[in-house]
Amino acid sequence: MMKFAKALHLIGAMMFFGSILGHITAGLVPGAQEDPGTAFIARQFIDVATVYLTLPGLILLVTAGILMIVKGKLPVFRIRWLMLHAVFGLLIAFNGAFLLYPIGQEMLAVAAQAVSGAAPLDALHALGGREAAFGAVNVALCLAAIMLAVFKPGPKRTTA
Repeated sequence: MMKFAKALHLIGAMMFFGSILGHITAGLVPGAQEDPGTAFIARQFIDVATVYLTLPGLILLVTAGILMIVKGKLPVFRIRWLMLHAVFGLLIAFNGAFLLYPIGQEMLAVAAQAVSGAAPLDALHALGGREAAFGAVNVALCLAAIMLAVFKPGPKRTTA
């Protein structure tokens, strides 16, 4: 069961973090900063990736992580790296679900309005600045969580 949960955890991490890198790439499409139509298409791509990769990956990642802790009877509060890893995971989930996702939805709506001329492209850029800041925090937290899981810093146990 633990190996299955670990595999699901890794699949969730790949879906989540991979889609974030896709979001960043979509924002770099030539014309996405100047042309409302291109910006709208980029935001549609990001929205589809969020719904089908980012959020399901995040749910799978968190659920499998909890399953590993519960089934493995891991002492989260005594293993510092694991506690920090779990805290980072919760911060990532909170930031993604309650800050980044709503900003993304607002950006999609503003991009749609910009195509019809009902909103200036500058409104999209202002939201993009907020998205970039919160997104950078999530990328940093993701990388830190990965490093914690790989290197497991802390006192090493010795066997006698």
